[in-house]
Amino acid sequence: MKIRNSRKTLISLIIIQLIFLIIGCGDNVKPADEPNNKSALEEIKKEPKIKEAIITDANVLYVSVEDDGTKRNGYAEYLCGILKENKASTSWVKVVKVNSINEENSDNAYGVLLGEANCN
Repeated sequence: MKIRNSRKTLISLIIIQLIFLIIGCGDNVKPADEPNNKSALEEIKKEPKIKEAIITDANVLYVSVEDDGTKRNGYAEYLCGILKENKASTSWVKVVKVNSINEENSDNAYGVLLGEANCN
């Protein structure tokens, strides 16, 4: 009787571990592949000022624009509105100068920061 209960317990534990493993594998969706983020990104790329736009694995929207000498925090907030309309999970926008990746004053791997907004 004890052996039978031990086997049942062991089988139950294995099944529970398999369920957790299967559920855990679903968390590997990259932010850029999430449907709401994809639709928001498609809409944002239609904006005339935007030269390039990506959503990173850190779930940050980077858009590159021409530098006209103005701060782009307001534009980043406008883009937050598009993210919200599309129910995107991305909630941080950074606007960078187009083709500025290799500039001396580049803020990060995406270029010179012109503006940003937290969409929360």
